[in-house]
Amino acid sequence: MHQYSLFIDDEREPPRNDGRNWIVARDWEDVMMCLRIHGIPGYISFDHDLGEDKHTGYDIAKFLVDLDMGGDDDFALPEDFDFYVHSQNPVGKLNIEKYLENYMRIKTENE
Repeated sequence: MHQYSLFIDDEREPPRNDGRNWIVARDWEDVMMCLRIHGIPGYISFDHDLGEDKHTGYDIAKFLVDLDMGGDDDFALPEDFDFYVHSQNPVGKLNIEKYLENYMRIKTENE
C-alpha cells in the first residue's frame, strides 16, 4: 500500500527523475483525498506554508501522527517511513522535522 511518495507543496513541483512515484498534494484537502485513495505513503516531502489562512505542513504532520497512534493498521506509518522538509520557512521546517523525528524515535523505542 505504501508504494508512493507524497510531495506536499502549494506551488513547487517534485524533483524529476529521482526514481520516486510522486503524487502531488497542494493543500490539506488534496492530502486527505490522497490518503483516502492511496493510504499512507512511505515517503513525504513537506512544505510548511500551503497558502494564506490554510492548514500547514505541520498540521498535516500532526494529523499523520494522530492517525498512527489511532491503532488502525490501514492508516499507520510504515516501519520504513521517511520524510524530508523542503520548506523555505526555517521555523516551520524545524517544527515539522523535530515533531516527526521525536515521534518516530519514541515509536521505534516502544516497538
